[in-house]
Amino acid sequence: MSNFFRRLPNLAYPTLLKTKQSNTDITETKDLFRRVKIREDLYANMMHFDKFKIIGDQRPDQVADEIYGSHDLDWVVLISNNIIDMKNEWPMTQYDLNTYLNEKYTHQELTKIHHYETVEFRARNNQLIVPAGLEVDEDWNMEYLQSTQIKQTNNHNEGRPLKSVSFFEYETRINDEKRNINSLKPELLDRFISEFTEIMKYEKSSQYVNKKLKKTENIRIH
Repeated sequence: MSNFFRRLPNLAYPTLLKTKQSNTDITETKDLFRRVKIREDLYANMMHFDKFKIIGDQRPDQVADEIYGSHDLDWVVLISNNIIDMKNEWPMTQYDLNTYLNEKYTHQELTKIHHYETVEFRARNNQLIVPAGLEVDEDWNMEYLQSTQIKQTNNHNEGRPLKSVSFFEYETRINDEKRNINSLKPELLDRFISEFTEIMKYEKSSQYVNKKLKKTENIRIH
């Protein structure tokens, strides 16, 4: 991430250091509030992004090295997915997941049913009656028309299109869904970095010092 922080502009704050000589002394620090966000509609454009699946305990720097040949471009991977909170938005390692589950649940709670959901169900003519993955109640049922007969999905002779999902499966699934990310196409990398660098520059204002620095209000000299 050092590559990322070098591109952030600076803020000039009144210093709080004990070694200050006067109330006009300043300390320069990185402007962590300066951020960019990828428009959601761009993710559907395959001209800009590829789909990437995080394997095992891969970190952002390892993903960046695999895609772009440099672990220093981990920030590109994170920005490409609008990830700010690594703890909650990046998949946990297996160790961290196990620790999280053990702290949140007992062994007995992990095996309990979290919810029920449908499995794909088709009529004999291959017509889709019920899609997979719909969260439903345990006693859920629906009627459908087959030829001229009205049938029900809870017909035990045809199998019930329903399954239970345990708390363990539910939590594991949430973590695994975070593995599917977008990766900026390598051929767009130079343009992305160039545009990011330009966006990070300050425009002229009452706080403007230069393109890389702006000052904050110093209440000590009022």
